[in-house]
Amino acid sequence: MKIAFLKYGSVLIVLILSAVLLMHVSQDVQQLERDITCYDRDIETEKEKIRVLGAEWAYLNNPKRLEVLAAGGYDMQTPNTDALVSDPARLPNMFNSRQSALSTITPSSGASSQKIKNNDKLSLHPQTNGGLE
Repeated sequence: MKIAFLKYGSVLIVLILSAVLLMHVSQDVQQLERDITCYDRDIETEKEKIRVLGAEWAYLNNPKRLEVLAAGGYDMQTPNTDALVSDPARLPNMFNSRQSALSTITPSSGASSQKIKNNDKLSLHPQTNGGLE
């Protein structure tokens, strides 16, 4: 009787352990499937964003559109060969001379006639005091 109880008891314990292990593996597989579905959705979203950005890029770089913008009063011209910099070491000097020319900014019409220095706070919103219009 004792031997039969040990035999059937051990079989029952093995069955219970295998059922618990099967449930655990099943839950892990279901969680991984949910993760894969989420990743697939994220990939599709990113592919859609890339497609939209490609369409926007194609629109913005359309030669006809750029030609209209260039002719639209922006005074865009093809640079002359003397405008190209042959020595990259000259670049910091070129920027410093331009920066000193921009050290003071005169406000547009409607603002005070006082000059605005670089270290003053400058607001681009017309609703605020001292803003540019």
